[in-house]
Amino acid sequence: MSITIQNISKRFGNFVALDNIKLEIPTGELVALLGPSGCGKTTLLRIIAGMETADGGEVLFSGQEATHLHARDRNVGFVFQHYALFRHMTVFENVAFGLRVKPRQERPAEAEIRKRVMDLLGLVQLDWLADRYPSQLSGGQRQRIALARALAVEPKVLLLDEPFGALDTKVRKELRRWLRRLHDEMHISSVFVTHDQEEALEVADRVVVMNHGRIEQIGSPDEVYSNPASPFVYQFLGNVNVFHSRVHGAWAEVGRGEPVAGGGGEGGETLAFVRPHEIDIERGPFAGGLEAQVQDVHPIGPVVRVELAHASELIEVELTRERADALGLAKGQHVWLKPRQVKVFAAPEYQLEDGGSGI
Repeated sequence: MSITIQNISKRFGNFVALDNIKLEIPTGELVALLGPSGCGKTTLLRIIAGMETADGGEVLFSGQEATHLHARDRNVGFVFQHYALFRHMTVFENVAFGLRVKPRQERPAEAEIRKRVMDLLGLVQLDWLADRYPSQLSGGQRQRIALARALAVEPKVLLLDEPFGALDTKVRKELRRWLRRLHDEMHISSVFVTHDQEEALEVADRVVVMNHGRIEQIGSPDEVYSNPASPFVYQFLGNVNVFHSRVHGAWAEVGRGEPVAGGGGEGGETLAFVRPHEIDIERGPFAGGLEAQVQDVHPIGPVVRVELAHASELIEVELTRERADALGLAKGQHVWLKPRQVKVFAAPEYQLEDGGSGI
């Protein structure tokens, strides 16, 4: 089932949660709504589910208007962040609940309910826990049971609100890979909300980046990461260094280094964005190099994060272990930097937010 969002708006008092949102989700696609807290992603998900009413606009399922349908009539499965399992019911009864409360004329026979529930428990690899209670399960197991319960009613659309937000890092990684495999098997139209960039980039077919109630960019994980459409997207999807610069024609001078391709008008103030892993370090001066002083060296697993100072501002560079060992960097050492890839935006388009280094 495809989902069409047409001009959806929503306010809570003076707060604009959604501002004229337009979005098309083709049948069978797994879409991530990604953004910081308060950007409107959960509100949009709840409007799709029928749990929240929009102030304006329409929601269509496969071209059919669904804006005013009650949540129970939308054939939508919803998975909450904190599971929302019934503590007094066994795993089996939790999954069977949606089937048992169907109107009598739609309710499957008991034998069919049992078969469907056990099939779903097998699908989420937890059929051996059918007689347990939620309190006897781990967080990851509870989340899989919540997903099985949402799928039991055979929804045409699956909606997930921060489905792995309450889990530890290791379990989150395991479950998001599992969710991707499950989606590939079932091909059900799915939308999930997350503020975890890595989660969205790893799991989704397409990523919808939201900010202040608006959509900043829609694209494949590779598109939004490699070709961010705005400064916000660039900064939100991973660490970034921000260099102040001035454009001359079609070029921007970064620090005292060589000009790099950019945008903006003649002589206009610009900001150049460089990711930490896209900066080269050399121990000696070279043409186009930017001199900086090593402040700290942090080995983090397979990478080494180097903090450097230039003109009293902080620059972050990420190196492989091998490259860091070859350079032999030490605190206080002077080195020279050169970005391999730079994205330039006109300064008026951008307001620096937490998480970027202003240089």
